[in-house]
Amino acid sequence: MFIRKALTVLVVASSVLGIPAVSLAAGSPPCELREHHIVSVEPYRPEERFGRASLPVLRGARIYVQAEPGLTAEWLRHSLAGHLAAQQSDCALDVDGLKVDVESAGSGFRVTLSSPDSERRGEEILRRARRLVG
Repeated sequence: MFIRKALTVLVVASSVLGIPAVSLAAGSPPCELREHHIVSVEPYRPEERFGRASLPVLRGARIYVQAEPGLTAEWLRHSLAGHLAAQQSDCALDVDGLKVDVESAGSGFRVTLSSPDSERRGEEILRRARRLVG
């Protein structure tokens, strides 16, 4: 009886808060980035110097988040930092050694997720970030 009431409260709370019921049932909190409208994802390839030459190296993903009422770059940075501290789910934010940068970009925000020391982690960040679109 108690479990049924508790489950009912969770389902109602999730619908009011906009949390997908599937993530509650699976026991894994949703990715913080899924709480916002993702406009696009593209590879993040900063130039790295190799002797005298500079080459672009895949280090992660650039995610464009649509602006929402009340959403600021500072708040988005704060909420992503909270998610990083918890390492909650199989999300683009849950790759070891991740660096996050948030800045205003026209009608939204540019979130750059990068791994400063590993191209393999950069590929994993990009793979996970692409799952956010759609």
